[in-house]
Amino acid sequence: MYSSSDEDEDALALLQIINLQQRPRRYWIHPVWRNAEEHRYYKIMETLYEYPDRFRTVYKMSLECYHIVLSKVREGLRKQVTNWRKPISPEERLLITLRYYSDGCSFTSLSGYVLRGGSTVRQIVHETSSVLWECLQPEYMPVPTRQKWVEVAERFYTLWNLPNCVGSLDGKHIRITAPINSGSTFINYKGYFSIVLLAVVDADGFFLTIDVGEYGRNSDGRVLQVSSFGQAMDLGDLDLPNPTPLPGETQNVPFYFVADEAFPLKRNIMRPYGRNQLTNERRAYNNRLSRARKSVECAYGMLASKFGGLYTPICCKPEYVDNIIKAMCVLHNVIRTCDGKKSNPRFRNNLIGANINMRLMGENPYHIREYLTTYLTQRSPIPFQTRHNV
Repeated sequence: MYSSSDEDEDALALLQIINLQQRPRRYWIHPVWRNAEEHRYYKIMETLYEYPDRFRTVYKMSLECYHIVLSKVREGLRKQVTNWRKPISPEERLLITLRYYSDGCSFTSLSGYVLRGGSTVRQIVHETSSVLWECLQPEYMPVPTRQKWVEVAERFYTLWNLPNCVGSLDGKHIRITAPINSGSTFINYKGYFSIVLLAVVDADGFFLTIDVGEYGRNSDGRVLQVSSFGQAMDLGDLDLPNPTPLPGETQNVPFYFVADEAFPLKRNIMRPYGRNQLTNERRAYNNRLSRARKSVECAYGMLASKFGGLYTPICCKPEYVDNIIKAMCVLHNVIRTCDGKKSNPRFRNNLIGANINMRLMGENPYHIREYLTTYLTQRSPIPFQTRHNV
């Protein structure tokens, strides 16, 4: 009979083994870093303040944008002053984190660059990423309201000639190192380990809402199904505007997101026709839809160009990767707000022809797509949409 005393002895033996495996700490601060106080990374980088163009090259943002971000997160990054040592300043913490984002280097190599301990640099990046999201998200990526969806739809119609569109939806695989004991959970169809970033982007490349952390092996459709955004859309909790007629029409049409073929066709998601379903009108519809989807593709491109860390596997636990990606996305919005320029419409929205006599039967997504196809090709065409017709 196995008694409770035997269990206590086993637990005590296991605790002793764990204590033996833990090496005692030799230094509070290693002499290599302690003796290099006068050569600190932050002291050297202070000279960049005198050269804004060089600052933008190193950190992918203007000096004015950096000061805006710092003013928002300074209190969250401030540490208590003690008798043991002087805390690392919020300015240096933010600069170290931005350097990690822009270069994508390992914590070990970054440690030698900034003259701080490897564990210190790792902790700084993780803590600063959480603070960046908590402090910047309410202002630069708030939960969209009904009025916000209406403004996004108006901008999509003005810039991309697509009415009732409230966002471009797509997923992106973020490279990570293989998590311990994860098996094939994070391996995607491209053959590397990743987590999925699912994002909705407006017409100008701003992230409206993101969902990050799903396993890399899942398809975009599966990621949407299990994400909080997808579940809210199915339940009608996105606060989308009520269906309204397309310009020049009388039939109410729901507001929708545009997506590629990896996503399902739904009442609020419009996807292209498959290759085996194409006609000349449907090719033109696919052309218009792909044109509006440029915004999310460009947003991912701008995100990767700013933060080179997305080109290399992120060597962190998945939960830390989630915080890093969320911080990058909200920083993208901040940089676009401070340093970006909005695009100008290329074509005017001119309506031709008569009203379309087509009834939406119970707002079936297939009927909605057919109605939208007829509208875009007959009532609101743009010059080059038929160039691939046969």
